[in-house]
Amino acid sequence: MTTKNKQAVALIGIFVLFLLIGYWLFPKDTQQTEYIFDKSYNISLEDVKKSRKSLPRNKFTPESTPLNSSPEESVQDTIAQQDPGLDLRKIFGEGLINSYTTFKYFKHLEHLFRKSTTLGEHFDEVKKYLFAEFSQTEAQTLFETYKNYLQCEMDLMDAFRNLTSAKSTEEAIETLKQIQDFRRDRLGVELADKLFGADVKAKEYAFRRADIVGDKSLYGKAKEDMLSQLNGDMWGEEADAIEEHPNDYNRFKEKLLIYEKDLAEIESEEIRQAKIKEYRTDFFTPEVVKRLEKVDNQIMAEKQNKIDYREKEKKILDNTGLTEETKNQKIETLQSEMFGEEADAFRRRENMRIGLEKMIQENQKKP
Repeated sequence: MTTKNKQAVALIGIFVLFLLIGYWLFPKDTQQTEYIFDKSYNISLEDVKKSRKSLPRNKFTPESTPLNSSPEESVQDTIAQQDPGLDLRKIFGEGLINSYTTFKYFKHLEHLFRKSTTLGEHFDEVKKYLFAEFSQTEAQTLFETYKNYLQCEMDLMDAFRNLTSAKSTEEAIETLKQIQDFRRDRLGVELADKLFGADVKAKEYAFRRADIVGDKSLYGKAKEDMLSQLNGDMWGEEADAIEEHPNDYNRFKEKLLIYEKDLAEIESEEIRQAKIKEYRTDFFTPEVVKRLEKVDNQIMAEKQNKIDYREKEKKILDNTGLTEETKNQKIETLQSEMFGEEADAFRRRENMRIGLEKMIQENQKKP
């Protein structure tokens, strides 16, 4: 492929980054758009999970290309080295065009033949490769689908060349919908949804969920009710399973965000910490809870130790009866007493901080 075509294909993924940047930088609009993929579409949580996994490989990979291999063998041997041991039976066990591995396989082909100098050469190499790996009928189906897919993605880049950051979750999802509608128009609804459906649904759900979790105006109970509604709308019978999908630690961290407003309004630090401990017991075993509490206590102790150090350091610096040399000696002794083995590391950080502050002050003085 030409450099332009390679860049066009690579930049497709930047669309979602634009959307995410816009979502976090601008205020949220509470009005929701219609779902791109709700529970009525045949895209399951398992499809999404499979779409995120690496392509399955055989247990044994081809040997390296012999140095004395013939010219006829060299091209195919080179491909074998670049593409060792993909388990095609598993990849296409549920059909050539499926909702979770075909798209990933096409991305694999893009990468495998990324050094092609022209788009025509790229297609020729992909075609030879597919006809060497599949039956003639299967290879032709995959090749024609791949050509349409790649051309669609490059045209998509041109069509959305002036894409800007979204200013709300609704706008971000609307852009995601426009992108999928473009693919549906070019590839047909069935093919577009099979190739991109799992990926788009996962992104749409992530946008909507983050919008609810990150809403600082809502209390935890209201957020949980909205999340329950979202799960039911998008996942149907799998609504409960979606809550069990992330690992326990991420679920706990999200719980803190969901109840951020509730926790912030608790005046007693002791009661607030007790509530956090209660949340932990929902996700972790008693043993893990104890370890987390130990880490918390250590962090709090280090934080308090630094506060105490600053107070004592200030008294030394404010003592007009001491020379600068004496102050420096007393501060160094204080650091050794309060930070022990970490004293040297603390001094290095202090020197970096002081140096940075001096640089900022000097730049501010310049006209």
